[in-house]
Order: sequence, then structure tokens, then C-alpha cells
Amino acid sequence: MKHYYPTYYREFRCIAAACPDSCCQGWDVVIDSETENFYNSVQGEFGEKLREAIYTDPDGDRVFHLAEEKKCPFWGDDHLCDIFRELGEEHLCDTCAQFPRITMDYTTFTEHTLALACPEAARLILTTDNAYEDFVGVDCADCEEYDVDVMRFLLTVRERAAMLLTQPIPLAERFEKLRTLAAEAQRELTGEVVTPGSLSSELFEELEYIEESNREKIIQAAKTEPALLHNEAELTRLGLYWLYRYLLGAIDSYDITAPIRFLIDSVGIVGNMAQKSGDIIAAAQTYSKEIEQSYENTDMLIRN
Repeated sequence: MKHYYPTYYREFRCIAAACPDSCCQGWDVVIDSETENFYNSVQGEFGEKLREAIYTDPDGDRVFHLAEEKKCPFWGDDHLCDIFRELGEEHLCDTCAQFPRITMDYTTFTEHTLALACPEAARLILTTDNAYEDFVGVDCADCEEYDVDVMRFLLTVRERAAMLLTQPIPLAERFEKLRTLAAEAQRELTGEVVTPGSLSSELFEELEYIEESNREKIIQAAKTEPALLHNEAELTRLGLYWLYRYLLGAIDSYDITAPIRFLIDSVGIVGNMAQKSGDIIAAAQTYSKEIEQSYENTDMLIRN
């Protein structure tokens, strides 16, 4: 099986206590069974703390009880991980050990990326040119899990979309061409005649948010005409990131227009947030943390 990586993937290093945000605050940390079994064997006061911190959430996952301000109970005052310090990196749960690395397994090939919700990953994603050169010419072998001809069609559409996104014309014009491409590809794939519209701003009011202040920022940005004249280079890289992150998901849904609509509208929202804050990287990271780190939020936006 061949693996494909964006160029920034191997450059990532956790900046730990220097991080302006934290993956140790605000999110549920799911504990895999192998790690929990080890935690159950840890002796002494730290072992007791581990076991007392784990419970079963409404979804049936084993997670840590969050402490004050929604902090992981093992996030130390020095902004470093007590589990890492006491037990070593090898005994972090899968969630903590892997983040922000994302693996997308398509059976006969695998693609890798980083989660934009991590500040350092966001910096790399939004500052790296030609990040997806390794993805040109991706091919897949026959398999039973999906129609290989459809996957090859999606890969071709993705390459064409990437070329459109990097044309030397205004970003708004590129997005219009991208909508047209998505409509043509959808018609060819399923016979449907549909053009990617825009996500309703009211939809963003229905989502779950970690921080109320971010909720207000994102909803307001969703209601505003996209600001695409500033930060064009960073917004282009952001569009490419979401293209490579989500388009091949259409192998299950056969819906090409939905990930393209999500891409276009999300870039516009981040552009508006950056216009107000003056920080494009923080805007993208905040949006991703609130939207992409929730399966329910992402599912609602891509499927509506």
C-alpha cells in the first residue's frame, strides 16, 4: 500500500508549553481499551488518579472527566502533560499520541494530513507552498470496498480542482470555476443537475461550540459577504487543505458538491474572521477547532 503525505507533515513538532492554545482543554479525550488496561495496572497515587478520572460518556466512550475550565485533569500548571511526565510518551492514549496527525485509509492507498485545529499545524498548513506535490498521480488498485472507477474519477476531479485553485486570478473567480467543475462532475457521476450553493448562516447557529466567544465570531462571519481580497495566498492554501481532506469522502456519499461547498464557504468565513482579528492562522485554527473537531458539526455542514 502506498502512503501519501503533504510536505508539511513531517515538519510538524509539538511546541508543548509554547503553544498559544491547547489540545488539552475543551475536548473530550477518548481512552482506547489497551491504554485503559495499562492505566488500571498503574500503582500508587498516580494510578488512583488515572482510574478516578475515567468514566463512560453518553456515547459509550471511555473519557477523562474534564477539570475546571474544561481542562484535562492531567494538564499540568506548566502546560505539560503529567501522563507523559510520569509514564512516558509510549503510554499516552491513542487520541493524544496521534493528534494532530490524521490518517485517511482508502484500502489500496492511504493519505495523511494534519489537523488544522492545532496551532502549529495551522501555521505549517497556511505557510507551506506546493504542499501536495506528492498527491499528483495518485492511483488505486481494484478492491471490494468501493468502485475503483469512481475513485479514479474523484482523483481526477481533485487534480482539476487543485489546478483551478492555484490559477493566477482572483480567488472569488477561482471559486466560481470550482463550483462549475463540481456541478459538471456531479452530473457526470450521478446524473444530478446541481450547483454547490452556500451554507445557510442559520445552520451555524445550530452547531455545538466549545467557547461561546468563538460561536459569536463564526456566526457573524458566516453572515458576512466573504472577504477574499486579503490573505489570498493563505486562503488558497486553506482551500487546498480542505480539498485534499474531504473530496475523496465522496466515494461513500457520491456527493461531490457538498465538500466543495464546505470548502468555499469555510474559506470565506475564515477570511472574514481574519479580516476582523488580523491573524489568519489563528482564525483558521479557531474555526477548525470549533467545527472540524466535532463529528456532528462537520457532518451537519457537509451533508446539508
